[in-house]
Amino acid sequence: MPDTATRCDQCGKKLRGSGHQTYTRTLCASCNDAYMGAAAGLIAGGDVETGIATAGWYQRIRKLTRRER
Repeated sequence: MPDTATRCDQCGKKLRGSGHQTYTRTLCASCNDAYMGAAAGLIAGGDVETGIATAGWYQRIRKLTRRER
C-alpha cells in the first residue's frame, strides 16, 4: 500500500496538517523556519552569508519559543 501522507519537499518528514506552502514547495515547520530566516537575512543584508546566519538564528529562536508553549 503506498504512503499517502504528505511529506516535506525539503527533508521528507511526514507533515502534520497541511504544512507551510511556498510558491514551489510544501515545507514542515523546521524547514519553513530555515526558509523564512534565510529570506529575511537576504533581504536585510543582501549576501548569502547573512542569509545563512539569519536562518540559523531564526531556527533557534523558533525552537525555543515552541518549547515554552
